[in-house]
Amino acid sequence: MESLHSINGQISRMQNSLYDLNLQLENRRRELERLALALSNLYDYKDDFKQNRKLCVTPELSPNTWHGQYASRFQQFKDNEVLANYISLYDYQLVQTIDQLNEKIREIKQSIIDIRMDLSNQRNELDHLYDKQRRELMS
Repeated sequence: MESLHSINGQISRMQNSLYDLNLQLENRRRELERLALALSNLYDYKDDFKQNRKLCVTPELSPNTWHGQYASRFQQFKDNEVLANYISLYDYQLVQTIDQLNEKIREIKQSIIDIRMDLSNQRNELDHLYDKQRRELMS
């Protein structure tokens, strides 16, 4: 049989390990909440980008404001560069960021599941150690 001193040491280490796992779990939960809020905000921004698309090419040029060769070049620049880059922001960059954030959220959720499983296993082991401790004290 193991000595009581050895069992008490194992119990102490197991309690410390459980404490560390609980801290990790709490940190992961906070991180998940923070990322979920960021994801929600990004979806809102994406909608705002789509709704405000026309703002990136305003003001419209009219014969009364600006006309001629430079006006044509400016209009082409707005349509080909500014608008294309603006669309790229929400069609590609924002979507890519949302996808990356979703992947990170999935990873954190899996990490939370793993930590919970570790906690359960270690609690079972701690219960087993307490049983050993009781048997040792009774003998």
